[in-house]
Amino acid sequence: MKTRNFISFGKIAVALLITISSFAQKEKTTTVGGAAMYPSKNIIENAVKSKDHTTLVAAVKAAGLV
Repeated sequence: MKTRNFISFGKIAVALLITISSFAQKEKTTTVGGAAMYPSKNIIENAVKSKDHTTLVAAVKAAGLV
């Protein structure tokens, strides 16, 4: 009886860990200029995809910073 309870508890624990880790992997994003801004990317990686930042991206590229 104790073994069955332990196995059931183990299955529930594994399922819970899988569920929690899948939610933790989703990044919270903000949309700017129609493009998603990701916290894991730097400002240049995010700005390149944004329509609102074309002048900034062009200036950074012209300066040779990218």
